[in-house]
Amino acid sequence: MNRMKISQYEPENGNDILTAIGKDPNWDMFTNDETIGAYRKSLEKSITYVCYSNNEFCGYVRAILDDGLAVYVSELFVVPESRNQKIGQALLERVSGDFSHLNVYALSDEDVYYKRKGYLKAGSVFKLQPKADMA
Repeated sequence: MNRMKISQYEPENGNDILTAIGKDPNWDMFTNDETIGAYRKSLEKSITYVCYSNNEFCGYVRAILDDGLAVYVSELFVVPESRNQKIGQALLERVSGDFSHLNVYALSDEDVYYKRKGYLKAGSVFKLQPKADMA
């Protein structure tokens, strides 16, 4: 029987998260030598939930609380072997449920996933460039 458990992040979950995302080159911005220490700290300071199924790590979500105004989901990751089992949805529902009094927004580069789940698009995100890089 599949026993999925979602709980708040504890420092001992850090290695499971970093090992999982470290296998995906798209997540290098969090796991390279220059950023890994800061990312460990951000996992602790943020709203972070981890999911285990049958005692195996299968995903996490990290969100940022904006002074009681809103919650922004920064990362949602499910290990490839655990995808399509509603783990991502369960993690997002945990954030939404725990902060039901606030708007919860997902910062996304995977818009298709959120649209398929029925979430509403609410704007977009722009990366600011230093003036020297702007044409």
